[in-house]
Amino acid sequence: MVIRRWRDRDRRDHSVPAPASPPEQYRKYRMSLASSWSAAKVSRRITVTVLTGWGVHPKTTVHDAAVLAVTELVTNTVRHAQSRSPFFELLLVVTDTHLEVGVGDNHPGLQDLPEEGDTGGLAVVADLARHLSGGLTIRPGPNGGKTLLVRLPLTPSAATPE
Repeated sequence: MVIRRWRDRDRRDHSVPAPASPPEQYRKYRMSLASSWSAAKVSRRITVTVLTGWGVHPKTTVHDAAVLAVTELVTNTVRHAQSRSPFFELLLVVTDTHLEVGVGDNHPGLQDLPEEGDTGGLAVVADLARHLSGGLTIRPGPNGGKTLLVRLPLTPSAATPE
């Protein structure tokens, strides 16, 4: 049977239609962690490990910006939402064009986004994201909480080593 298929291989129609444009690569990582002061360190390590595994190399602008953003967002959550949100969710998403890092909690208070010229850790993250042509958003959560989400482009200029 195998010999017959091999012999008839030249008679088969080998025309295969060209595939449509390849789908956008999409990888997502989500983990729930306790709202404790050690969570910032753990979240940084998770972020470095996951992003490196996805091909976002350490010591690049976008990688370092993502790690800084996660550190600040987790610290912000522990400092301001720990009393009403004993757990938070770390979210990492990468596509062909951008990287998103987010931290979600169950605290019902939606804060205002920092504006240019504001001070504080969240303002630093917002300024860094704007500088890299990205952004910082706040999305209401399904349980009355919120997710702070930083979106960073994976452009060659943003992903090159420093």
